Amino acid sequence: SNASGEEPITTPLLSEETTTTTQSFQKRYQFLIPYILFASSFIMSIGSGMTVKFFPLFFKDTVGLSPTHVQMIYVLVPIVMASCSGVATFLAKKYGGRVPVTILLECAGVSCLYAMVMFQNYLDRHPWLLVPVYVVRTALMNCPYPLQESILMDFVAKEKRARWKSLESIAAFGWCGSAALGGYVADRWSYSTTFFLTAIIQSLGILVFALLLPLVPRQEAAASG
Repeated sequence: SNASGEEPITTPLLSEETTTTTQSFQKRYQFLIPYILFASSFIMSIGSGMTVKFFPLFFKDTVGLSPTHVQMIYVLVPIVMASCSGVATFLAKKYGGRVPVTILLECAGVSCLYAMVMFQNYLDRHPWLLVPVYVVRTALMNCPYPLQESILMDFVAKEKRARWKSLESIAAFGWCGSAALGGYVADRWSYSTTFFLTAIIQSLGILVFALLLPLVPRQEAAASG
């Protein structure tokens, strides 16, 4: 308050004007949200498909883990993933909104994959470090999926949701096609080269997903919870 006891009105007016402009922009371009979600999902699927089938071989052939130990990893992954998914939902509601939290988690996940490439020689000789990095990476990349689905449900009309969900089969096709490419790269060069290409492609997918930042209200997640 100022000396006369009156509340200044300049800041609230400016804030209200900015909010109105932002809401107008969001309503005008919200039709792009499912297209951006699909494009990002498709790119991420291509990247994931290049490596996901080869991680067991990598752990067995390159790292030297036994088949039993490899299977123990894949028992652990969904448990950690479920825990991270709960944390992701909490963070989205409590703090940053669904889009920023998804970007943050996926960036952390891709960073783990970059670390597996850059520190390959050390990590391959120390499975007790490599395995947690891999498990955390997998959990972080997959745990935001419920947040992404909730965005699709919120911004696509009910009669059109089935159409967009059916497009996931196209993403699955890209996933299978990229697996063949990943196998070729692994045979021609190395598993690490495949991991590096996956990290680059997934980084691109995150950049595409970031286009949602100005379109999806940050407070939407809290309001919908």
